[in-house]
Amino acid sequence: MKTVWSGFLLSVQFLTVIPIWKQIDWNDATARWSVRTFPLVGALIGGAEALAYFMFSSFSSVSPLFLALSLLWLSVWLAGGLHADGWMDVSDAFFSYRNIERRQEIMSDSRVGAFAVLSVLCLLSFRFLFMFETICSHLDVFLIVAIPLLSRTAMTWLLIYGKPAKQTGMAAAFRKHIDRHDAHVAAAIGGCLLACVCIAAVSAFKTIVLLMCGTMGAAFVARLFFEKQFGGITGDTLGAFVEGAETWLWLIVWLLR
Repeated sequence: MKTVWSGFLLSVQFLTVIPIWKQIDWNDATARWSVRTFPLVGALIGGAEALAYFMFSSFSSVSPLFLALSLLWLSVWLAGGLHADGWMDVSDAFFSYRNIERRQEIMSDSRVGAFAVLSVLCLLSFRFLFMFETICSHLDVFLIVAIPLLSRTAMTWLLIYGKPAKQTGMAAAFRKHIDRHDAHVAAAIGGCLLACVCIAAVSAFKTIVLLMCGTMGAAFVARLFFEKQFGGITGDTLGAFVEGAETWLWLIVWLLR
């Protein structure tokens, strides 16, 4: 149980801005449990967003515009900008139209290019639009929990089943300690959490099922795209997937409203 808790704290430390005032040993067991609990971290982020939305919408008279902006800001801030940074790095590399080796070098470059700025503005602008118009009509608070949960569960699947693009970096460091059994454990954890969300939100059950199907489709397409364009999976591509998947899922919610 201590190893499980340490792995969870490691995943919180890695995937969120939540301060963990404890030194976590990096070893085979903690790395494995860290990856296995990625879906739980997604549910934690979604729960924090849903709680903030519920408090603002129930106990204040703030506008839908403020609610949408706060949700958007929380989704980026709680992750410490980690995934947004991955989206920008991948955008710079992809729009360079260079070969795979050069694209990998661009992703490793700390500098930010014009395409990175334009692409992240486009991404967040459209996500804001989907959030705002959905809130104006009706938004089930449990969908706010489901979206980060699904995106992090699919990210775990990509990390384990995707072809590594290189032998260095954070993604490669995790891959040294995990195998397909860990994907099954992570999927089971994510499935149990999603089932709890469905039980709590019976009225949104069909929507959540569609979101789950949309997530699986996005993960499959992303795996093919990353392997073709970048030679495989890296930490940046995983971050880009999370940001892209969340916008995609909000699009589905917006279309279903």
